[in-house]
Amino acid sequence: MSRKLGNKLKSIRLKRNLSQTEMANILGYSGKGMISRLENDSAEMSYDKLMILLSRFGDEFEGEEIEPIIPVVETSYCFKTDNLLIKVVGFNELEDALSLKVAPYQRDLVADNAISFAEAYAAERHGTKTECFVAYKENHPVGFASIAFGTTGAEGEKKWMRNSYCLWRLMIGMDYQNKGFGKELLEAMIKWCKTFPFGESDTIYTSCDVANKKAIHFYQRCGFELTDDYIDGEIVLRKHIEEGK
Repeated sequence: MSRKLGNKLKSIRLKRNLSQTEMANILGYSGKGMISRLENDSAEMSYDKLMILLSRFGDEFEGEEIEPIIPVVETSYCFKTDNLLIKVVGFNELEDALSLKVAPYQRDLVADNAISFAEAYAAERHGTKTECFVAYKENHPVGFASIAFGTTGAEGEKKWMRNSYCLWRLMIGMDYQNKGFGKELLEAMIKWCKTFPFGESDTIYTSCDVANKKAIHFYQRCGFELTDDYIDGEIVLRKHIEEGK
């Protein structure tokens, strides 16, 4: 029997006499609002939250097929878009991530992925939550992205940024550019952030070198707006996000 995950979540909660606030605490959400949206099938549950649900209430799923709102495939920490398989970087994906390079003329505008990993590691030492992703097309790595929540240590960082999702890095390998993969990866990252894996926020932001007009226009076409803020000498763009939408 196949049931929507939201319906199943509500069934478990009522059976165990749990309030929405209590279920939110179990799954690691900051408030009951996300539970309400999940139960109404108007929000998405990230893979890590699904694993918590299964670990706590696995007996409730025996003999049933669950239809997660975010497609989950094969292993933990991966999901699909129309054309890409996106994986959180682990040992198996690290070499693929490091192999991705931009074109020579872009190297002054986009940091090497090795630097991105080093920055993410340093940020986590200061309590910032980070995640790095590799996007694959037919088993070939085509793109890389990293997300942070908390301080990134950037010069000029504003208080609102510390409570927002930061698209810290997004790049497409030089052999796979101009094929629509950048937009698809960006949309997947926004969608992932809307599940509030690190905490609730209404904003995702990124930054670009002011000379990188192509990147600025790309983000603007995807709904980001220019701000008057600069971090590390780069102009900041931000986008409003709504939970689960």
